[in-house]
Amino acid sequence: MNTASAAANSNNPRPRSASEEPRAQRTWIAVLAAAIAGVLLLLITPFPRGFQGETTGDAALVSQVENALDSGHWHHVAAAKIHGDDVTWGGVGADDDSEFEIGSITKTITAALFADAIERGKIDEETNLGEVWPELDGEVAEVTLASIATQRSGLPAQEPSLSFGDGLATFLSSYIHTDPYRGTATDLVDSLKDVDVGEQEPEYSNFAFGILGQALATVTDSSYGDLVRDRITEPLGMTDTYVPGSAEGLSHGYTASGLPAAPLTLGGTAPSGAIRSTAHDMSIWLRATMDGSAPGATSIQPREDYNESDRIGWAWLTTKDRSPNLTWHNGGTGGYRSFLGFDPKTSQGIIVLAESAISVDDAADVISTSEASVATRHSAQVHGDQAGAHS
Repeated sequence: MNTASAAANSNNPRPRSASEEPRAQRTWIAVLAAAIAGVLLLLITPFPRGFQGETTGDAALVSQVENALDSGHWHHVAAAKIHGDDVTWGGVGADDDSEFEIGSITKTITAALFADAIERGKIDEETNLGEVWPELDGEVAEVTLASIATQRSGLPAQEPSLSFGDGLATFLSSYIHTDPYRGTATDLVDSLKDVDVGEQEPEYSNFAFGILGQALATVTDSSYGDLVRDRITEPLGMTDTYVPGSAEGLSHGYTASGLPAAPLTLGGTAPSGAIRSTAHDMSIWLRATMDGSAPGATSIQPREDYNESDRIGWAWLTTKDRSPNLTWHNGGTGGYRSFLGFDPKTSQGIIVLAESAISVDDAADVISTSEASVATRHSAQVHGDQAGAHS
């Protein structure tokens, strides 16, 4: 071997070929692009760091709520605490008049409309779907409104897709954070002709509560939105509570990772979770339900076992393992979470509305203690909520 030649070669590295230089450039471009993408993701995805904004109202209540919910939240929150006739409000970045989607707390209003319709003689507890819509036949016609109100109807958890395209859009809505419900009230009722009725045992169903609300609208010759206004919000003075007719002009919330989530109107399934409200109006609703002055307040009475930890009335759940036990419901949409609960014996209540899709069920701890959180006990939420949209 010629060592002199080898030494010369070691001092003069082989020049890069024309094909190697673009390859190296592409590698650096890819690395740079990945770094930029990573920075952008960090900018648009906030870390858990507590609620954002100025504290409003009662600072002590805000501190109680923040302690109960820990620091895994961001964006805004509004809360109300009730003790007899006294109501205390507090919030961060929001106040008692700020609007939120209340998600499945809507079901407590639908349930109250059910109880109210019974009291007015429009229906009775055993009215079935075939009596409301005579064109139905088979097992679905025998499903009673009371079985829906106690979440044991055997109907599917979510409404059937109108078409393959609709089903695909519903699936994608979980990833692009849009409203998965496009069917009208008529579409919802028509879908009953094709559903299979399962065992009548506890199973959380948004579809069934949508059907319940539309059944009540049918027997009262109204629309669900008008029924809510005429029987609940106007009589109680809940001026900022309503069923939206479209998404136009509505504020949006945020996903659990902090990305914007489209507002939900839910179409024909609105009776399961579409109502928008404020902490102020929800305090009116809770107090009137607690003292029995709300239309259909008898809906809170437990009627069946729901799971190991709760009994269920019409929509409302009552715990069996808290001190004191609470009557409650929670809610969740693509961009909001909510909790409402009260102790019938002490007349204490708590309401928390949050502008991000992170559970606020632990707000129950503000007025009650438990061996396990409400969120752990109620796995049906989300919402049990459809495709990440509402519970």
